[in-house]
Amino acid sequence: IIFPPRCYETTTGSLTADMTNDARYLVHFYLNSNKLSGKLNDFANANLASLKKLRLEYNSFSGSIPKMNTLKTMELLYLYNNSLTGNLDNLSSGVNLRKLKVSNNTLQGGVTSELGNLKRLEVLSLNGNNLKGNLPTELQKLTSLKELRVEYNSISGAVPQGVCNLRKSFLEELVSDCGGEKPEVSCSCCTECF
Repeated sequence: IIFPPRCYETTTGSLTADMTNDARYLVHFYLNSNKLSGKLNDFANANLASLKKLRLEYNSFSGSIPKMNTLKTMELLYLYNNSLTGNLDNLSSGVNLRKLKVSNNTLQGGVTSELGNLKRLEVLSLNGNNLKGNLPTELQKLTSLKELRVEYNSISGAVPQGVCNLRKSFLEELVSDCGGEKPEVSCSCCTECF
């Protein structure tokens, strides 16, 4: 079962566990670019054991990113351009994630070192939030990473040398707040600075 990325009519309302009753074989769930709102808590505990791709970007979801039963099987999670708050801690169990985009929300706290355990990650977009502190050295374990975006946050300090070393392999795009007269981030390997 695949929900189309864009229907002719805009879907409104909120997500509930009732929407996914007996959907354990659902592989792709696309409800991006609608007018959905509310919190993701009820939906997070739904029986979606086969879910690989979840696209909920460009909606109006609020609240924190909950622990999701299905995160261990997911390969793609797009939650960008919503109004999500809280931190990144509940994302660290997504060991099969290849693409994780949570940009342009109001997420807070630091970039958790546990994200370094998501070794299959190819795309990590954290830009446009309220994240602060240094980038953890554990991100150097993301040896399949092709794109890392952390600009438009309050991240400071130097990009770890181990992360810069990823530019020698797959990492093609590394973007941070390393530009301007007083850059917040020191980065000798970034492909783009804001």
